[in-house]
Amino acid sequence: MLGKGSSILENSITFLEEYVPAWFEKRELKEDSSPLFIFISGPQGSGKSYTTTFLHKHLVQKYGAERRIASMSIDDFYLSHDDQITLGKRFSSNKLLQGRGLPGTHDIPLLSRCLEAIWKGDESKVSLPQYDKSKFNGEGDRSKEVTVVDLPLDIVIIEGWFLGFKPVSEIPESSPSEFFQGTPDMKQIDANLQLYAPLLWSNPQICSLGIVFEADEIENVYKWRQQQEWALKLKDDQGMDDEGVKTFVDRYLPAYRLYYENMVRAEDLGSMATLTLGIDLERNVISCKSRCVE
Repeated sequence: MLGKGSSILENSITFLEEYVPAWFEKRELKEDSSPLFIFISGPQGSGKSYTTTFLHKHLVQKYGAERRIASMSIDDFYLSHDDQITLGKRFSSNKLLQGRGLPGTHDIPLLSRCLEAIWKGDESKVSLPQYDKSKFNGEGDRSKEVTVVDLPLDIVIIEGWFLGFKPVSEIPESSPSEFFQGTPDMKQIDANLQLYAPLLWSNPQICSLGIVFEADEIENVYKWRQQQEWALKLKDDQGMDDEGVKTFVDRYLPAYRLYYENMVRAEDLGSMATLTLGIDLERNVISCKSRCVE
């Protein structure tokens, strides 16, 4: 392991090179055709999408001639813009559901169907949705385009800001200083979260590796998200303004406060092993640790 001073990508590649070849060997001995999942979790703007894209290219270059590799984001399974508006109206008293982002704002049936097709691998192809965050001035909408992936797959990379979050038994009372916008709101989010874990990071059918980005300050998300929106505006003149970014990120803070630290400390995002990279505001690696379960 390279550790502190090396980049996120260098550490991530080293981690994968330690476990992926051994996993392939073990799978062949068992005559098992199920894919390896690589979960990448970290706050918005911490570098998940960039890392996922790079690791996908790296794995294709290394194994592409004989292995099928795909990558996806939990964000691509957000509800359509119309369905999100309907959801917001249905739960108009819950501030955390007024826009995409939190557990409960995804198309779970679609996610379940795609994952089942990938697990079983008995279909020839699967169509993965795409989501355009720049639409409707940054509110976002499902894209008409899809990514068609040939099956069966050998490796699947999935990234998302709340991958690894685990429901809790009790929700703290409302406290403005901790950004909890009402206990009933978070109780509903916690109940929604229980739909995701059994499909992904707590799914006993899945063999997985986990890569977690641990921000030294969770408030870094405001700056990181702002940078993302600036990039969207430069690309196609759509995206949220700075005030919109603040309002948007405020809605996520209750979940970060409640789940994020517990997820990082658990070091169990991957069923086989988990790499945890501490990063600062500039996304420099300031700490590195790896935990093997098997």
